[in-house]
Amino acid sequence: MPFRDRPVVVAGNGASLARLPHGAILADDFIIRTNNFFFEPRFYLGRRVDLAFMGGDPRVAPFMFETLYRCRNDYDLRGWSSHNPQVIRAGRRRFAQSFQPMRYRDKMVEQAVRQLIVRHGRHPTTGIYAVLMAHGMGAEQILLPGMDFYGTHQRYPFSPGPHYRDLMGQDLGRRGLDAHLHDLDLDHAILQMLQTRGDLQLLRLGDSPLLRDVSDPAPDRGGAGLEQPRVDPPTDWASWAGPYPIRALKVLRRGSAALRGLKERILF
Repeated sequence: MPFRDRPVVVAGNGASLARLPHGAILADDFIIRTNNFFFEPRFYLGRRVDLAFMGGDPRVAPFMFETLYRCRNDYDLRGWSSHNPQVIRAGRRRFAQSFQPMRYRDKMVEQAVRQLIVRHGRHPTTGIYAVLMAHGMGAEQILLPGMDFYGTHQRYPFSPGPHYRDLMGQDLGRRGLDAHLHDLDLDHAILQMLQTRGDLQLLRLGDSPLLRDVSDPAPDRGGAGLEQPRVDPPTDWASWAGPYPIRALKVLRRGSAALRGLKERILF
């Protein structure tokens, strides 16, 4: 397996990412980042990104990838992946050559995940899909920094910009789980399933209640820490993705919200 004796870091974007213990992660660990990591005000895990795992709203994805493209000199991005075909189409416009298909360790894992999705009626968070990808690539040990599962007062280690808030909600930076999209019981069940297989060790770098019974505390491995200062990070999604302005997406989003409100008034 390609990751034998090489730990894999699957980093979420929780606020705890800004308070990582120095010794747990080493410079030669395989680093996987998720979604809007490029907004971080400092390079919390250094500048090398072995794999960016991207998800989220497919309609926003073109602007997310355009923003990442504008950060291409900030990060040494070596590959990216996604579980969502629409997100993949958006990413190929800027990063076609470095795409890596989503994979599972085996059919048993893939089938178990599908059954859990049906049972819970939700989809896993992007971070959990990234863990599944790491497991599928052969990881035997996965460290989980920044995996807060929306359990902290501050959602991210950065402040979402105006475009971000207009599209995702003005309270985005401080609200908890989006329960209409995700289910933490589903995320926990997937991690529990992976742990039960016995071919993977999960190591937590925070104190999320969701991780306590499916992971071990990450040990101090004597690292010096990967955090580096950063100059002029982006503070919002790009205003344009190709010929499409983000303001057009905002208009469509407002129109959809107005239509839903009208239907609710008619029904009730």
